Amino acid sequence: MESEERIEVLKREYMKYMRIGLILMLIAFLLMIFKPFSPVASYILAVVIFLLAFLPLEMARRISHRMALLAFREMP
Repeated sequence: MESEERIEVLKREYMKYMRIGLILMLIAFLLMIFKPFSPVASYILAVVIFLLAFLPLEMARRISHRMALLAFREMP
């Protein structure tokens, strides 16, 4: 029973990190498409934001791995 609660907590964390990472990627792509600043500045900012987006996505990957390990441990 406790592992189910832990999986629910991890699921909420996973969703939070995925949301943050995907929103950052969307912002980076929008910067590349619309170029609100000069083209070079927009591309540089987009690349920096794109690279920063991988941090929360990596955290989400690690959390999903932890959730899978907990779920497989509970299997009969």
